[in-house]
Formats: sequence, C-alpha cells, structure tokens
Amino acid sequence: MRKIIGFCGFVGFIVIFLVMHFYPKISRSMLGWVALFMLGIPAWLFLEWLGEITLSSTFFQNRSRSVRIMLGVPTVILLGGVALIVISFVRHFINYAGG
Repeated sequence: MRKIIGFCGFVGFIVIFLVMHFYPKISRSMLGWVALFMLGIPAWLFLEWLGEITLSSTFFQNRSRSVRIMLGVPTVILLGGVALIVISFVRHFINYAGG
C-alpha cells in the first residue's frame, strides 16, 4: 500500500509540474491535455531514468573528484541537450494533437 501511495504521489508531482510548465502555451483542447499527460509523464520518467543511469554509473564513481567534474560537466550539458530535444518533441506533438 505504501508503494502505491508513493507512486501516486510521484505521478501527481509530475502532473502538477507538467501543468505548471506547459499551461500558458499549449493544451487548449481535451485532446491536447490527454496528449500532454500521455507523452509528458513517459518523457519525464525517461529523462529521470537517463540521468540516473548516466550520472550514477560506476564509470563516474571510480574516478577522482577533479576527473568526475571534468567529465560530469560535459555529460550534464549533453543530457540537457537531450532533454531539450525530448521536450520540443513532446511540445510539437501536443500542438499537433490539439494544443
């Protein structure tokens, strides 16, 4: 029961974040809102998973502090670029669906 409540809280947080982030610009129709939630939640989970897998890998953990910083900064910039691509794809599809 605790896991279910925790998962619902996590999904609720994502939904609130998506609504706060995208509300003024898109989703003026019901289909747009459905597309926002059907694409936004998986996109958010994918980006969280990608960041977690990348930055917590043993490749980074087995390096010294300065090497981790030198490798981590470009990696985070690259992950930010991937996030922008995913967000623009989701935004484009939502606008196409009825936003």
